[in-house]
Amino acid sequence: MSPKRVLWIAAIAAVLYAGFAYWVLTNFEIPPLRGAALAIVFLAAVCQIAAKWFFGLLFKESIRETGSDVSAWSAFKAALVGAGVARLIPAGGAITPVAMSWTVRDEVKEKSTAGPGIRTVLLNYAGLLMMAGVSILVERPRRAVPIATTSLLVIGAIALIVGVALMFGSGRLGSISRYLPGFIKARVESSMINHLPGWESQIYIWARLLLEAAAFWLVMVAFGIDVTVGEAIATYAVSQLVGGLPGMPGGLGVIEGALALLLAAYGYPASSTVAPILVFRVVSYWLPAGLSLLAGGSTFLASEEAKAAADAAG
Repeated sequence: MSPKRVLWIAAIAAVLYAGFAYWVLTNFEIPPLRGAALAIVFLAAVCQIAAKWFFGLLFKESIRETGSDVSAWSAFKAALVGAGVARLIPAGGAITPVAMSWTVRDEVKEKSTAGPGIRTVLLNYAGLLMMAGVSILVERPRRAVPIATTSLLVIGAIALIVGVALMFGSGRLGSISRYLPGFIKARVESSMINHLPGWESQIYIWARLLLEAAAFWLVMVAFGIDVTVGEAIATYAVSQLVGGLPGMPGGLGVIEGALALLLAAYGYPASSTVAPILVFRVVSYWLPAGLSLLAGGSTFLASEEAKAAADAAG
């Protein structure tokens, strides 16, 4: 997808979102955010950015296992670019490893980093499944009917089992690569290695996921909604999984609806949660998307292609 088309998608999404936000602000009584509440929202934004830092460290560790290495800052930029792709392109999650690999291509010239990118995204998704599974089993909705409660128990158990299988099955990526189509295998085989997620990987995975869940919890607290930590984790994790199903860029519109429904199931009416959800999505969607454009632009300007173009123009 061309950069121009990505910018068009981002612009259209921003206009639609701004229109929806205006409708919410004019039809709901929104408590003003002042002083401590604004500071809490700012802290939520810091948590969101810090989560990307740990995502980058996981990518760096995965690259190191292939015999190469990148700086922590380059890995952080790769995480931002990957997050932006996932948010601005339909089904962008599937392209995230490619975007991350592209970001560090000039720093790691002798070997592909597509394998580490795939591992990084897979481990993050495995952790999200495990988080959703455990949180569903522990924090069942208050308003669920008996049949729904039983279904949630089954779904939670399945999510947990699949998450554990993906988490530790990822250590066999090197073996899986031989079953890939030839043109894909040629690109990723050298970097698809068997590397079980040890303690270092686990720190990065869970730091990233818990920081993003903390960002959601902090925004709720800023608006005076006394959601428990367990409810916040469950709502965040399940909404992220649901948002990835339709292939919408970053789950735009889908995650907002899922958050509202899940919070309603925990006893928090939509009339009081719509505004906090919109603010959280500014923190979790628009902030990383904007930073990804900066990170991608700076990476391109520092690339050999940009330097060659500048030399030709000069």
